[in-house]
Amino acid sequence: MRDHLEIAVYGKGGIGKSTVSANMTAAAAMKGLNVLQIGCDPKHDSTRLLMHGIAIPTVLDVLRDKGTENAQPEDILKKSEISLADSEIGCIEAGGPKPGVGCAGRGIISAFEYLGKHHILEQYDRVLYDVLGDVVCGGFAVPVRREYADAVFLVTSGEYMALYAANNILRGIRNFDGDKYKRIAGIIYNERKLEDEDERVRRFADAVGLPVLVKVPRSEVFAQAEEENCTVMELDGAEREKNVFNTLADLLINGMTLYPANPLSDEDHERIVLGKGEKSASKEAGADGKPSGAAGADELPCETAFPETEKSYTSRRPLYGCAFNGAASFSVHLTDAIVIAHGPKACAFYTMQTISSPGKRNIFNRGVLLPSSISPNFVSTDISHSEAVFGGMDLLKDAVKKAMEQKPGAVIVVSTCVAGIIGDDLKAVEEMSTDDIPVIAITADGDMNGDYMEGLRMAQEIIVSRLADRNVPKEDKCVNIIGEAGIVTNKGSNFAVMERLLSGMGIRVNCRFLGDATAQEVKGLCKAKLNILAAESADAYQLKEYLVKEFGCEFLEEPLPIGFEATKNWVNAIGRFFGCEEEAARIIETERKDYEERVANLKKHLEGKKIFLTTINTNIDWLLDTAFDAGMTFAHIGVYNYLRTPINVTKHPERMNIVEETLDAGKTRQLIKELKPDIILSAYASRSDDEQAVIDVLPMVPDLGVMSAVLIMERWIRLMQTKRKGEWERDRVLFEKYFR
Repeated sequence: MRDHLEIAVYGKGGIGKSTVSANMTAAAAMKGLNVLQIGCDPKHDSTRLLMHGIAIPTVLDVLRDKGTENAQPEDILKKSEISLADSEIGCIEAGGPKPGVGCAGRGIISAFEYLGKHHILEQYDRVLYDVLGDVVCGGFAVPVRREYADAVFLVTSGEYMALYAANNILRGIRNFDGDKYKRIAGIIYNERKLEDEDERVRRFADAVGLPVLVKVPRSEVFAQAEEENCTVMELDGAEREKNVFNTLADLLINGMTLYPANPLSDEDHERIVLGKGEKSASKEAGADGKPSGAAGADELPCETAFPETEKSYTSRRPLYGCAFNGAASFSVHLTDAIVIAHGPKACAFYTMQTISSPGKRNIFNRGVLLPSSISPNFVSTDISHSEAVFGGMDLLKDAVKKAMEQKPGAVIVVSTCVAGIIGDDLKAVEEMSTDDIPVIAITADGDMNGDYMEGLRMAQEIIVSRLADRNVPKEDKCVNIIGEAGIVTNKGSNFAVMERLLSGMGIRVNCRFLGDATAQEVKGLCKAKLNILAAESADAYQLKEYLVKEFGCEFLEEPLPIGFEATKNWVNAIGRFFGCEEEAARIIETERKDYEERVANLKKHLEGKKIFLTTINTNIDWLLDTAFDAGMTFAHIGVYNYLRTPINVTKHPERMNIVEETLDAGKTRQLIKELKPDIILSAYASRSDDEQAVIDVLPMVPDLGVMSAVLIMERWIRLMQTKRKGEWERDRVLFEKYFR
């Protein structure tokens, strides 16, 4: 045996681990070993008998009160009250948060980190960890990791649930060790005087391949020791009971045989413990994926083959960050709200960068102002390590209180992973709402509840459900715009186009959910007789489905229009709905004249020009129609269909040849060299060695209205006229700065 050994004592809560541990520690110390006992239960009562009833400060209490840097080992390491001549008993209690808050498992990890930092464990011959064994989270499993426990004792009675907990502990050890390592010393049987109890324990021990090391008799001696706040080893007499712990102490001194963890399946456990029959062939699967006992202790686990899946990676929806990020990024568009990120400052920092970086870049380099992006009402509770252990609700409530003092339209709280893991109850802060300031909780819990898009969906549904008044009376000629993109440079100009078209028919926009709107505007969302989707996207349609189902909202069939043809159909549909067909006809005629005049000018410069187009799989008829009207041709149309869905770039595929492509830059350059296009247009920022062609990028969110493609093509003309100087030269500098 090594000079220093660490032993974990595991078992169901209330099974007698602390009594067993304290008496085993006392017995070993009386035989000359220096022993350290560490209580790893939030109740922090493991060392009470060793300290003769004196409660010692816990590691977590000291760390919370003094901080990691100021806490000293003597603050938490106390010497036992047992009088010993040649040895010493050290006592430490890890501690934990108040019941119902924080994360006790994380607290165990923090305590062990502190003990390791100050090399406290190495000062003793033996270290005993008294661990709550029916809590199977990672924090409580720390003592059984191989860097700590050299051996593990299982304390159990013959009660079914005590044996069930013992089997679960074997599962946890199996997950760490597989069947390669041997670290189980055996079973300490703490008798309860149940019928058939001895046989139950024997059957279980035989089934998992472990010895019963000792039987702790049910005796009034233990109650007497409890009353006197001492161990049984200190009482006069009680030789039978003392012999049990002396036997265990001898194992700590002289060494013990160790065994691998061989847990039973639930079915086998019930059958064997309750004596319902022989064990079946099935065993509990180990960490290597094989049944327990399928290989000897010295065999390496076999390699696991992963079955092929029907769906390839490219068929899955792309992920765009965590749900917290998505929910927070959406919530800031409620312009008079304060959004509180309940989590560490790092989470808030990265999300703040997601929100603000596009806005900063656009205002500094393009002069485009995105208010909700540049200066969002976004703050963080800055959860620290202390709150992660002891709970962050007090911190959160203080943040909500401070936010409400600023009289916002609403306070929105979004949780990160840490808040979710430690179990902070965000719904509790909703009780802080007043008649004027609602507090809205979005339990995104970082990425535990999904990705960015799922967080966005959660925020949409929760905000509208908390704010919108279902009973508000309808108003005539009133519409909502639903599902606008969040951070785009043309959101304001697009809204101005829609507002102009609608006002020409005497229609006003009631609410833009959510891009941007006030809490009061969202409250009156149900005033509108008609709702209009901002875009044809899966997420917009999902929001539409929710509003139809939950609020009975009526939607226009057509989304906000892109291009002349779509705008004509859209205005006509609005006119029919509100009974203003004549006004709609006049608007269409005016828009037609403007469109035709500007297309005629385009034709003077662009007729006969060839376009080389690569795009993602989304409808671009708005661009194709205007290009054909201007007399242009397409040398190539390639679709990067990375989601492997049916090609849908045009409703008139007969007009052109469309090729489905892969992302092959070499092939694209070769095609450009062969086809010699005048315009190279892509859905992504790109470069080309062709010095004669104009290079442009398809907007992710095009300009709305009849001029969607006209505005893009007018830019082409300017670039051609300046021969890539002037404005284009400035664009080139910016492009190389950010994308090269």
